[in-house]
Amino acid sequence: MTQKPQPGGIPAPSKRLDPLGLWLCGLAVLGLARSWMYLVRDGGAAGAVGWIWFGGSLLMAAIGAALLVRGLLRHRRR
Repeated sequence: MTQKPQPGGIPAPSKRLDPLGLWLCGLAVLGLARSWMYLVRDGGAAGAVGWIWFGGSLLMAAIGAALLVRGLLRHRRR
């Protein structure tokens, strides 16, 4: 008796976005909103903490966007 091949042996490439990139971009948006509220709360007289928070959020957004672009280019090559 011969066995039939199982369906789905090799998964087809999906157009799924990188989950880590999406997560980092989402956290970056929340961080940017929070840092903006912190920076404008006292009429723009925020200290270094607000600017560090803002810079960290921009860095996180850049890393998330890079992961998303890398994932899209990887799926496009297949």
